[in-house]
Amino acid sequence: MKTIYKRILKISSTVVLLFLFALASKATIQIVTVQNFSFSPSSFTVNLGDTVKWVWVDGGHTTTSTSIPAGATSWDSQINSGNTTFKYVPSVVGTYNYHCAIHPTTMIGSFSVVCATPDISISADGPKTFCSGGSVTLSQSAGGNFTSYQWQNNGSNIAGATNNSLTVTKKGDYTLVVTNSCGAQNTSNSINVTVNKLPKADVTPSGPITICPPQTVTLSVTTTSGATYQWYKNNNPIAGATNPTLDVSKAGNYTVTVIKTSTGCSKTSKKVVVSSACKDESVNPLTETIGYPNPTSDFMNLNIQSLDHPDVINVYDLSGKLITSYQVINTEIKVGENLLPGIYLVKIEKNNTVLQTVKLVKTK
Repeated sequence: MKTIYKRILKISSTVVLLFLFALASKATIQIVTVQNFSFSPSSFTVNLGDTVKWVWVDGGHTTTSTSIPAGATSWDSQINSGNTTFKYVPSVVGTYNYHCAIHPTTMIGSFSVVCATPDISISADGPKTFCSGGSVTLSQSAGGNFTSYQWQNNGSNIAGATNNSLTVTKKGDYTLVVTNSCGAQNTSNSINVTVNKLPKADVTPSGPITICPPQTVTLSVTTTSGATYQWYKNNNPIAGATNPTLDVSKAGNYTVTVIKTSTGCSKTSKKVVVSSACKDESVNPLTETIGYPNPTSDFMNLNIQSLDHPDVINVYDLSGKLITSYQVINTEIKVGENLLPGIYLVKIEKNNTVLQTVKLVKTK
């Protein structure tokens, strides 16, 4: 009967041990069984922060530290039928030696505590290919909290990039180097960022941009291979104006948008202001009555009450160069206060159409 009981006990103990080891493999707990005057396993390695748990199976024993790393906490615990388990969490990297104080020569164990390499991965919050001027944010997607972060582009540290996320505007292969609480480092997966250049959109006029029909001026944009074009007048698309050049015969603000078809990247040019300089614009019986004094050494009062709701007053020199502009707020405006001595054309406009032109003579 005793033999049968011992076999049943041994089988039960084995089942229990297998179950405990299965649990240990899924958690950060290292099980050490105490039976048959031995610790099993007698030596092993755990990560800093893991738990070592001694589990009693038979006999009367202790687990007692002998030599441990400086700064570590010593332990001495009974392991018997009345005290079946003992847990210890190492706080220092190094080798820990211990024994059973009751059987010090036969029951000896040790374990090593190491600083585990941290797990780290990064991901992007959007497309990793974009046009110049765009961006994508890279951030830590797994791995927990770390004591330090350092982003790299093509293997070189990025100055000041020491958070767990980074907004990227330049091309390259980006990685994140992290350090955990015990000093171990690891480098994340690499994310390649591609930044496509914008096409050129520089507009050049063929001649003076102050014209009078039937005069025209041709606007040309830098030709880009594999690009499409759309010209605009006063921010409105011009039907059919989809070539690199545009013949202009009317006043207005002209721009062109160039789109690189292979990348979808686009750029809009700076506006080119084409103005009208028709001679009959300056011949108006109201010229002498709406601007006074003229000539003037200071400023001219411009009374525009009789005109049809103008929105802007532009002042040009005789070469057609725009000198200054005034937004129309009141029906009487002071014009020319800061002009140098000379002769100027003051054009009162509405929606880029000249309603009235006044010749202003500025004296010293």
